[in-house]
Amino acid sequence: MDRNEKALHSFGQRLTQLRKERNLSIPDLAVRAGLDAGHIGRIEAGEVNILVSTMFKLAKGLGVSPGELL
Repeated sequence: MDRNEKALHSFGQRLTQLRKERNLSIPDLAVRAGLDAGHIGRIEAGEVNILVSTMFKLAKGLGVSPGELL
């Protein structure tokens, strides 16, 4: 696994952790963030790279600062 893959995996794990701490399902977060649930699932699995704008939407949906996702 290269550094990029490790970073994506780590981000996905952090996103999952924050989502579960807030007792949110992926579909719940999708509605709050205005994103597709399938896309969030792929992010959590570390399968896709995300745009900064997506990170801001996820942070808003979770009620955290973008920095807390990193």
